[in-house]
Amino acid sequence: MAQEVSTQALPGKSVRRIPSVVTGILLAVATLMSCPALCAPFSFYTLPYAFTNDQAKTVHLSEWRGKPLILTMEYSNCRFMCTTTFSKLKAMQEIADHKKLQIDFMIISLDPKNDTPQAWKQYRVSRDVDRSNWHLLTGSEATTQEFAALMGIKYWYVDEHILHDFKIVRLNVKGEIEKMITDFDDKPDFLLQ
Repeated sequence: MAQEVSTQALPGKSVRRIPSVVTGILLAVATLMSCPALCAPFSFYTLPYAFTNDQAKTVHLSEWRGKPLILTMEYSNCRFMCTTTFSKLKAMQEIADHKKLQIDFMIISLDPKNDTPQAWKQYRVSRDVDRSNWHLLTGSEATTQEFAALMGIKYWYVDEHILHDFKIVRLNVKGEIEKMITDFDDKPDFLLQ
């Protein structure tokens, strides 16, 4: 049964102020969302983050400026979601090869503590991905959290496992998201059209 909150139970607080605060926040968000600068496409190639690749070299996404890119996040020890994600990526690679498309594939780690260059090298061997257009990167813990938020990928820990959203995006030559798939049933060739 619902209980009424008495204004006497909230000393020094005004129940009437809560709606005005909420209204103010909503108006501020609406104003910001109508700003043309915030509606402009966002480029991942402008992000300042440093990543370490499977060759133990430091790289920045700006190095891919001028190239289209298929991008996702997963981790090398994943046994569920990442297997599905990887099979979609491999299917895209086959389609790109068939269409003679030059496109890079990038996986950014969701597990920076364990996805060392050596772990990514083993991943390459176990997944048979010995191609120069595949890039396996790991950032810091903070970079991982911020990058996942920018990608719109939620992830969380259950025991030692990381569960996460399924999302693969295609960045255009400017580093802007051009297309994405977010469902297991989405056709991989959609990102290559």
